[in-house]
Amino acid sequence: MEADVFWKKVKQILTGMDRNQEWLCEQAKIPLSTLRNKICISRMPTFEEVMKILKVFKMTLEEFTAYPDTPQKDIINIPVYEQAFSAGRGQELPDSADVIDYVALPSNLKKYRANMCASYVRGDSMEPTLFDNDIILYDNFGYDGTDGIYAINYRGAAFVKRLQRDKDCVRIISDNSKYKEMLEAGESEDFRVIGKIRYVMHKVQG
Repeated sequence: MEADVFWKKVKQILTGMDRNQEWLCEQAKIPLSTLRNKICISRMPTFEEVMKILKVFKMTLEEFTAYPDTPQKDIINIPVYEQAFSAGRGQELPDSADVIDYVALPSNLKKYRANMCASYVRGDSMEPTLFDNDIILYDNFGYDGTDGIYAINYRGAAFVKRLQRDKDCVRIISDNSKYKEMLEAGESEDFRVIGKIRYVMHKVQG
């Protein structure tokens, strides 16, 4: 990675966090004069300094590399995780997932900036609302008390489904009529709501 690209990414991430170089240096234990000098002459930091900076950002080297390097005013980038949510029979839900891309957070969702994630949809059970390979942006607040489309952990698998609360159970609904509705007790160890779908990026149909 070129030094100018590295520092552009650092600047963008700091802007998205509402932080500055002074804060970064304080957190990373790097002298401010050292950082500013390397930025001025477009010189890469040492590997140790890179690792300190990424630790402050809570990012892996792969995540940092994938982060967009084009400065964009007032744009907040949200990580897209490799973990997909099934609109079908269920996707395995691993303990962790890698970041494979970034997407811009719509301006009306900036209030959720610290609690938003993005993942792909797999399957056709939510058609015509969601399609295979769409990107969903969802929060991590769990169930917000209203019916809607949510990212859920159901029996250890990741789903994106429409939820409706009844008196003693939750109806887990597919918008595609080919798929049967599922019922789960309101209090169940097999069922956890991750968060509500706040935005959908549809794929371009061929």
